[in-house]
Order: sequence, then structure tokens, then C-alpha cells
Amino acid sequence: MTNDNADAARESFPLFRETLAKRYGNTVYRTWFSDLELDDAKADSITLSTESDLRRDRLDQQFKLGLRETWSETVYPIRRVLIVKRHLSAHASRVNGLAPSAAPTLFGDLPAAKDMRPAANGKAKANGRSDRWEPTLEEIVTPIDPRMTFETFAVDDTNGVAHAAARQIFMTDAARDILYVYGQSGVGKSHLLQACANEWLKRRPGGKAAYLTHNNIQSGCVGALLSNSTLNLQRDFLSSDLVMIDDIHLLAGKKRTLEEVLNLINALTSARRQVIVAGELPPSALAKEGVNDRLADRLAGGLAVRIAPGGESLRFDVLRKHRDGAGLRCAIPDETLRLVARLFGSSMRECIGALKQLMLVYRDQAVEVGPNEAMAALQARLGDRKRKASLEETLAATATAFNLNPDEIRGRAQPQRIARARHAFVYVARTVLSESFPRIARALGRDHTTAISSLRRAEALITRDKAFLAAVNAIKIAIGVEIALNQAGLSRV
Repeated sequence: MTNDNADAARESFPLFRETLAKRYGNTVYRTWFSDLELDDAKADSITLSTESDLRRDRLDQQFKLGLRETWSETVYPIRRVLIVKRHLSAHASRVNGLAPSAAPTLFGDLPAAKDMRPAANGKAKANGRSDRWEPTLEEIVTPIDPRMTFETFAVDDTNGVAHAAARQIFMTDAARDILYVYGQSGVGKSHLLQACANEWLKRRPGGKAAYLTHNNIQSGCVGALLSNSTLNLQRDFLSSDLVMIDDIHLLAGKKRTLEEVLNLINALTSARRQVIVAGELPPSALAKEGVNDRLADRLAGGLAVRIAPGGESLRFDVLRKHRDGAGLRCAIPDETLRLVARLFGSSMRECIGALKQLMLVYRDQAVEVGPNEAMAALQARLGDRKRKASLEETLAATATAFNLNPDEIRGRAQPQRIARARHAFVYVARTVLSESFPRIARALGRDHTTAISSLRRAEALITRDKAFLAAVNAIKIAIGVEIALNQAGLSRV
């Protein structure tokens, strides 16, 4: 640890752990946080370690933001949390049953779980019970974030159908269809699922809702299969009124797990439980990517709705909802939110992360966070994107800047907005990426003379059209090019 931060980190680590327990509850704390140790502390980051591969992966995927926020609130502000597996000595490994010669365990040595080390001969104990870990629903569900509600879910044309479909599950007590929500990463699928859970529990006092990520359900199914307790786990699920499974596409190729997921969904729907599933792929593409054919058909036979990537306007609305509900001492005006919405257009998740960084830096200061302050606070985040972008990435950034999709830019249509997007793409590809005209033209499916003409038109537009210049600069920032604040532009395309 660095000298400047070591003392504060060591002294505050017990408070940090205590705050985690209050934030997540004792059961979640015992399962996932109880063996955390502080390995390193720097001015803007910390490194935490755990003895279990599964814990490390789960903490990294599910709890990293919470760990960073808790540390920033209780110790000092940081930008990053690194989670690693602790390397034990050979003797310690043997003592803990983790040496290479020992059979692998599913959860390491969780204090709240049963002894998970198999018997020496690999068979059940004499009393007939397996001494492998038998997962329960409580151990594998992910806590539902109370901030993820319908009120904080911004709606526009890109997600309106999905929002309406989620709302309609509260309108009837008839036989329930599976709701399948799909769309690329960062469009708000997880928020919508958890909004359903919060609304369900608000309307049904005493009801139960279970939210599972792909990692949860994979570990739970593996543990149940290894311990012959799949029926017990299924009974646990049936005690819930609402079951949500997130990122189903990440289970592709996990044959046994997918079979158990299908069995579970069939059991839940037969018992008239509500099931909501989310993934990146439409039902027709799931089977092609390695998801069980019958499971893909089951999802296609329910209500399948897409969330498309939102434009700058939706990102602004989302940021405004986050700001208004944050209880800040600082003031973040709409002008600053529009800047953040324009600068971080690659995904909603990245955009929200940038706002959270601003709020973390200025939360307790009675100041106004204008565009200049925002650019200063976010410069490191913008500067993280240093590698040279590809033509495909630049085309995607162009599509985002103009609220289009890449196929529209490649197409033959000539409306002004699409033509201007092509000009902007050619300009950035030529002046920033230094790509040849033939390569740029091939990316658009056109002749290189068209690319040359498009560059000339872009150069003319930049000198007289502030909205076009702002869009070009948004593309540059999206692919990692640093520009001055007075060039960033806040005008909409």
C-alpha cells in the first residue's frame, strides 16, 4: 500500500465491512463479503482479495459498483476497485481443501454454507446425505436495488413497448405468459426487470420476487446437480411469485444448466408464477448461439419485446432522473447533463457511470457543476479510451451521434440527416483514423470518389454548421480523441 493511504485504509476497513453488512444484509454479507481482505490502497483505487474463484467473479460482476460506492462513502473517494483471488501458501491450501490434489469446491469456504468439501472417497456420508453444497434460493439470488423503479425508468420510442409489456403483468390475474426482454448491453434491461420486482413487492405485501443473473443460476444449478438437490431448489423457486433471469444469452453452451432452466420455467408457468427473462439476442437467434432449442422456442412463444439503443434525448432524461433522486448538495444543471449525454453515447451504462463519477466528486460541495467542471472531472474517464478505433467502431459512434443505426448510414437512402452522418463518418475516418479513401468507401459500400466528395462536403459543413461540428466532436470523443471543452458542442443534431 502507498504510505499516504495505507493508514486510512487499514483503520477504516472494519467500518467498510460493517457498512457492507448494513447495505446488503447479513445473509448476502456472509455469503459474498465475509472473507474480503484489503491487499492494496492507492489514491484512486483499492485491491480486495477473496479465497474463492466464484466469489471473486461474483463480486467483480455484481457488486463492484457497490464496493466502490461504499468505500468512497466510508473511507475516501476512489475510481476503481480491483478484486483478485488470494494466493494461499501450499500448507494453507491443503488445510482449506483448496490444494490442486483436492477436489474443487463450488463456493470456497463460505461461513454461512454447509461444508462443501467432498468425502474422501467421493461418496455420500453414511447417513445418506451428500456433503456437497446444496444451494438454496436465498444463497443464489441477487438483492433487488430499491432505486430501480418504474419512476426512475425513462421511456421513449426505443423502449416504450417493453415498458408497456412490463406494466401489463400487473393488470391481470389470468394465466401468465413469459415476458422476454431483449436488446444490446446497456439499454436498461436489468433496470426494467428490477423495476418489475419493486412494483410487484409494493403491490403484494408479503409476496416474493427472485432476481437471478446468469452467474447465479449457473452456480445454483451446478451445485444442485452435484448434490442431487435440483427438486429442492425448484421447490424454493416455486415459493416466489415472480422469478427473473437476467442475461440468459450468457448461458449459451451450458447444456445441463439450460435444461434445468427450461424445467424451472415450465414448473413456474404451470404453477401460474410470473417469469421474466432478459438477454441480448432475439428468440430466433438464441438457438443459433448455443441456447437450448426448446428454451428458445419457449421464450419465442411468450411475449418477446425489444429495447433499442436510446438516443441523446433518452440519455439526458435518464441522467436527469438520477440527478433529481440523488439528494446532492451540489447543483448539476441541465446543460451539464446534456454534455454528459453527448460525450458518453456508446451505452446508457457508461453514461450513468460518468454522472455517478461527477456526483461522487462534487456530492458534498455546495457548488454548481458546470460544463468546465464536468470536463475536468471526467477527463480521466474520457482519456481511458486511447487505442485506435476501427472503422466499424467509428461507424457505430457516428450512428449514435446522429440517432441512426449503422445500416441506415450504409444504405442508399439520401435524407439530409443520413447524408450528413455519412459526411461526418468520412471526415473522422480520414482526418482522425488516417484511413484511405478506398477503405472508407468499402465500409460504406460505395466508390472511393464518393468518399472524396463526402469529405469535401464535411469540411464545408464544419465551418458553418455548429450542430454538425458538435456531432463530429461527439464521434471523436466516443472513439477516444481528446478535444477542448469549447469544441465539445452542446447542440443537438
